[in-house]
Amino acid sequence: MEKLKNLWDDKLWFKILVIVVILALSYWFGIIAILLGFILFIYAIVTVIRKYIFKKNTRFKVRYILLSFLALTIMGGYGYAQTHPEEMEQSRIRQQETKKAAETKKAEDAKKAAKAKKAEDAKKAAKAKKAEDAKKAAKAKKAEDAKKAEAAKQAEAAKQAEAARQAEAAKQAEAARQAEAARQAEAAKQAEAARQAEAAKQAEAARQAEAARQAEAAAQAQAAAQTEQNGNSSGYIRDANGRWHRSNGQFASKKEIAAAGLVW
Repeated sequence: MEKLKNLWDDKLWFKILVIVVILALSYWFGIIAILLGFILFIYAIVTVIRKYIFKKNTRFKVRYILLSFLALTIMGGYGYAQTHPEEMEQSRIRQQETKKAAETKKAEDAKKAAKAKKAEDAKKAAKAKKAEDAKKAAKAKKAEDAKKAEAAKQAEAAKQAEAARQAEAAKQAEAARQAEAARQAEAAKQAEAARQAEAAKQAEAARQAEAARQAEAAAQAQAAAQTEQNGNSSGYIRDANGRWHRSNGQFASKKEIAAAGLVW
């Protein structure tokens, strides 16, 4: 095997001899050559998938495999036709018979199609007449429906006009109600303002009265303090209950207190 490989790599005459032998065998054994050609074609597809999809190295180049496929197929077909003329003739006769049967069937089909077309035309004519009658009935129905639709439209328009009138009346009533509510709210607002002014006035009067009372109390306290100071200077002492005492601790009479210029 190694020697054959070396001859193939080194000797051109060996390559030519191998190619001539393969072509001769393909000529004499056409069926086998065609079968081998299809096997090579499938192998070429597998090689392309391995090389460009799976990225794997291949032993043979795709173009050489495809050239071998074409050579085997062409030579095998030509050789089979030359070495088996009777089979080719039978094949031609079978093809003619098949073609004749196909033409006969085609003529029969055309006849059936013409008959079916005639029946279809009659059916279409009946269907067209029926469609015309249906169209006339539909037209009459459409006119009746249009009349009913116009009556319904007028009734709807009257209904909408009545609804609009009622809506306008309701709108006016709502506006009057809102105006009355606004008037009452304004009156309530004014009454509340008057009440608040009166309350402020009363609060101011109470404040002024309280201020006057406090001023009066301050004046009285000052007078009492002045009296008590005077009492102390005159020798009389006033206790926590407001009673006056002499310097010896005995109670003083109103007359004594008045004579001393003190307030009882």
